Amino acid sequence: MMAKTSFPNRHIAMSDDNQASPEAIEALRARFQAQSRRAQAYYTVMHRAREVTGSDEAANTWMNAPLPALDGKTPAQLVNDGREEDVLQYIDGLQSGS
Repeated sequence: MMAKTSFPNRHIAMSDDNQASPEAIEALRARFQAQSRRAQAYYTVMHRAREVTGSDEAANTWMNAPLPALDGKTPAQLVNDGREEDVLQYIDGLQSGS
């Protein structure tokens, strides 16, 4: 018999001996890898934004400001959507004065 262990908004199938099923482990691994990629992309963009803005605080403010050039979205939203390359290209344009 399988029991369900509840995590925030997630259910993981557990066997009677409290061992996660191979499918549950693989799902967790995939979720962790996706979150890790997103975190790395955010770090990369923040680092580049800090080069332009001059400080972590200014870069954080910029990351969370809706920008007309990004269709009114924030750089953080685009990174979360997997569009960090669009944000990096925008930053390159800022650095080159375009």
